[in-house]
Amino acid sequence: MKLSLIGAGNLGRQLYREFLVAPEVEILQWMDRKSNLPQTDEGVTLVNQIGALEEVDCYVLAIADDAIEEISAQLPLSALVVHTAGGRPLTRIKKQERKGVFYPIQSFSSNRRIDFSKISIGIESSSPDDLTFLKKLANQINANPLVLDSKKRLALHLAAVFANNFTNHLLVQAEQICAHYDLSFALLKPLLKETIDKLEVLSPQQAQTGPALRNDSKTLAAHRELLTDPELITIYDLLTKSIQKNTEK
Repeated sequence: MKLSLIGAGNLGRQLYREFLVAPEVEILQWMDRKSNLPQTDEGVTLVNQIGALEEVDCYVLAIADDAIEEISAQLPLSALVVHTAGGRPLTRIKKQERKGVFYPIQSFSSNRRIDFSKISIGIESSSPDDLTFLKKLANQINANPLVLDSKKRLALHLAAVFANNFTNHLLVQAEQICAHYDLSFALLKPLLKETIDKLEVLSPQQAQTGPALRNDSKTLAAHRELLTDPELITIYDLLTKSIQKNTEK
């Protein structure tokens, strides 16, 4: 399975490491626009321009979502081109008849190595043969291939934003509250671990706790008095009301 990887951000670097050790995958070239080196430490050819890419079985685009259409349009029309975006449809690749999606359902950060054997990869293709290819590619990096059409993948991506991005933003706020009152954020880490661990035996609905669920008006009022940022007060009120409304249902 000869492929070229385009993109060297957080996801691109993770995929590079996985493809590099996959038994039946050969990375012919890796495109990194910021690199002027001839090759990686492992001997994979580095290029920084689309025109330098050679023909391969598959081009994997680990690039910004808004660049998918522009970059894919410069690749061979006969090639299989796949993007890795959860929030973009298959049709974002417009010129190629052979198109696909290879969407790892995970958050990627620098200096964090992901165990791909524990995640699923949402795959989609315009052709049954290419779908089989993408299943095999997922298996090569020990991930679970999950066939999703563009609408379901977008819905999953939306759910992931709530579960990961929004949750992490709330943790940023929690860290700042701790710092403001000279408390260590590390005190919350056992609580956060239990929040995730109990989802192994409870649904999120069953796991919900806290003053909003109990309609503890005195605690809710005391919390609001501690908050000085009007925007954070709005977030606190919105989430409180959302929890209470969901509980009523």
